[in-house]
Amino acid sequence: MDFIDGVRSFVAVADAGSFTAAAQRLGISNKLAGKHVAALESRLGQVLFYRTTRALSLTAAGERWMPHAREVLAAVEAATAALLDDGALAGRIRISCGVTMGELIVADAVRDFAARHPAVQLDLILNDGTADLTAGGFDLAVRIGVPRDSSLRMRRLCPTRLRIAASPAYLSRAGTPRHLADLAAHRAILDLNEDAPGRWPFRVDGQDVIASPQANIAVNSASITIRAALDGAGLVRAPDIFLAPHLASGALVPVLDNYGNGERDVYLLTHPTSFRQPRIAAFAGMLRETFAAMTADRQDPAPGLTSERPRR
Repeated sequence: MDFIDGVRSFVAVADAGSFTAAAQRLGISNKLAGKHVAALESRLGQVLFYRTTRALSLTAAGERWMPHAREVLAAVEAATAALLDDGALAGRIRISCGVTMGELIVADAVRDFAARHPAVQLDLILNDGTADLTAGGFDLAVRIGVPRDSSLRMRRLCPTRLRIAASPAYLSRAGTPRHLADLAAHRAILDLNEDAPGRWPFRVDGQDVIASPQANIAVNSASITIRAALDGAGLVRAPDIFLAPHLASGALVPVLDNYGNGERDVYLLTHPTSFRQPRIAAFAGMLRETFAAMTADRQDPAPGLTSERPRR
């Protein structure tokens, strides 16, 4: 068996979590993927996976060898790209992103990049949890807020501010809140991705103030909370980059903009050496262009008192 096929199958199985999923990704049979990995293990003299009928996981040897395997594939892809005409890009890019960010913004950049560079394979994995770039085999991630992993390289894409909004129909029916105390009489659709979904923090006159609107809908998806607000179900609190098209069209109306309630930056996260790979550097450039264009004409709310409580 070819050594590179074995390395490619090994990495794919580890990333996908199963031989079946890896084989589908590679476009080969499940049986052939298994043969590739078995041949690699025989060549290395090490068992790389624990295999049971219910689970598959890396052995200690597999975990130690994984970074080297990725380097092997990166070197092969770089060598292949060097022979392509006109500097064409090739290879795979794995991207981690929050669900709503991916659905509303990053997916469009992925589609446009794929159209421009058909030899590049892009995997966009949407998950609102914190992704481990190394363990997940990701080349880059897009996240709101500064990550805890200080070993990652961070590039700021744009600022975003939490805003509260509702549909004109809801405000006509329930009234428009003018003060934080008014929120107690309003219904909200809560995002369970927040640290304390039912407690909206504000900073007023140097003091922390918590507002708690009524809520009978809570979901771990910002996009679903926004859709519910568009249908008139209540108030929604979400990053302005998610609300922007609906605010611009008038489908949602901002409220309480005179109260600051949280500002965070959106970051592009990569491994320290990722930008040495032309395809990753090129895709990162497209992401920067995408976010810059999206925020260029955005109208920020009037300056308010900024919350000191961060949103995940």
